Amino acid sequence: MTSERWCGVHPPEAASAPLARRPRAWLFVAAVLVLATGLAGFALGSRQVDRGMTAAQRERAPVTGSAPAPPAAVEVEPTATSACVETARRADELIRLLPANKRERAAQLLVAYTVASRQCRQDASP
Repeated sequence: MTSERWCGVHPPEAASAPLARRPRAWLFVAAVLVLATGLAGFALGSRQVDRGMTAAQRERAPVTGSAPAPPAAVEVEPTATSACVETARRADELIRLLPANKRERAAQLLVAYTVASRQCRQDASP
């Protein structure tokens, strides 16, 4: 026997092994309980909705006739203004400059991008 004293049948290392499994079991039990509670709540909520329907709502049958055709809509093909195209071109160049760490050129281009972006938004607004 060693000079250290311990109480119990098993040494301290052996006693801690079963404790390591307990949190996993509790997590599993907790997950199952949460899932069961959620399913029960869903089932009870579905019944509550069915009870809340009035008799008129239950008796109302869906219409099976053909639906009228929607009114003819004029399709307008959107086109990008030159300011929007320029904004996209400058944005692509900015994206290329930033990872290359060319900040001075990116700062100059950002001003031009901002102006083109404002013009694009102004052109797109009705």
